[in-house]
Amino acid sequence: MSEGTFGTARRHNAREKKAYRDEYQRDRDRVLYSSAFRRLAGVAQVAAVNEQLVLHNRLTHSLKVAQMGRRLVQHLRYQSGDAGFPEGSDLNEDVVETAGLVHDIGHPPFGHIAEEVLGQRLTQVSGLEGFEGNAQSFRVVTKLARRKMEHAGLNLTRATLNAILKYPRLKPCGSCETTALWTDRGYGDKWGAYQAERDDFAWVRENSRGELRSANAVLMYWADDISYATHDIEDYFRAGLIPLHGLTVDKEHIVKHGLRRLKEHKGFDETRFRNELDTVIDEFGEHLHSQFWETRRNRVQMNKITSGHLTRFVKAVRLLDGPPYVEVDQDSQYRVAALKELTWFYVIDRPPLAIHQEGQKRIIGSLFDRLIACLEKSPKSPKIPIQLRVIYRDIAHDEAKGTFEKNKEARCARAVTDYICLLTEAQAVDLGKRLGGRSQSSMFGTWFN
Repeated sequence: MSEGTFGTARRHNAREKKAYRDEYQRDRDRVLYSSAFRRLAGVAQVAAVNEQLVLHNRLTHSLKVAQMGRRLVQHLRYQSGDAGFPEGSDLNEDVVETAGLVHDIGHPPFGHIAEEVLGQRLTQVSGLEGFEGNAQSFRVVTKLARRKMEHAGLNLTRATLNAILKYPRLKPCGSCETTALWTDRGYGDKWGAYQAERDDFAWVRENSRGELRSANAVLMYWADDISYATHDIEDYFRAGLIPLHGLTVDKEHIVKHGLRRLKEHKGFDETRFRNELDTVIDEFGEHLHSQFWETRRNRVQMNKITSGHLTRFVKAVRLLDGPPYVEVDQDSQYRVAALKELTWFYVIDRPPLAIHQEGQKRIIGSLFDRLIACLEKSPKSPKIPIQLRVIYRDIAHDEAKGTFEKNKEARCARAVTDYICLLTEAQAVDLGKRLGGRSQSSMFGTWFN
């Protein structure tokens, strides 16, 4: 049978209802109404969410990834005409949109810098495989988010969960490297699920081909790249951090910086990257004549450039007759890489953000250590937030319960990590201050119990 035959199946069968929504639309609504999704409004995309400038946070970024994913499927549907989608592709607008909403739902406060800290902590614990943001997102929707007493998670369909799996593999024993070319969107070089979700993972991938992404996952990932390459640049041009009107002076430095990050990828073509970067620099320089976002001319021109990029990147996808059923134009992939490099060069790898992140690493590391100490000492202590106690209790029902039953350290570390990844940045800062005796806040009206 084709994968599409099983697309609407759910791991936990529910009573069938005739309604105005199909199963994929139910998935979307379940995610949209979850507290785990709402919490993304308090998590940074790149810069902190408490900045005075109006920048994207993880929530607005996820909404745009979801919207872009939907448009990609709509474009393919329009292009396919009466022929429709290939049998077995399982392509669906609602599935890709929901995957876009979910793709960052497990990311911790302060984003990738916190992932680094949690990864360092967890790799030191016997029985755990470290930390991976994509695996944490899969864990949130299959375990941590709750809507029914009789089962954990949101009970999403197989097709939606498969679309969430940007990296459809458990952590390998060896290297995560792939033999696929950099432009082959069917494969990735990371892992996307913990051993604690191995049964969920096996059920989702039951009708899939090895480590090949589903067609919906390919489109979700491309939508994520598109959003990153366009909306982040607007943010940092507006903030005065990326001088889009005068990139020429830094061109060679930008190229060298990008090649240090990207040249190790199999099949990466330095010449094509340089050519696309030249085109990007010329385009911005031709249309933007000052550093000030606030001028009407720059706002209009920036909107025109972004709209052009979005249109091009939507049209860059096309159908294939066989798995993974979709591919992305290679020139467009290099164009996106060139655009993303501007944020890397001017924002991410610069002292203002790097120094700020050192403080964020301390916050997450200290919070992790203090909560671990409390939990290991007495899991039922009133000093521990109720939600953390519940997470710790429920871990006993995980597929990997054999690991956790005999390994209290692993169980505590897994529970604390899950708890931290359900906090906003403001909550993480506040809780860290309270545990460290540095808070002047009242005990009344706290956000936790």
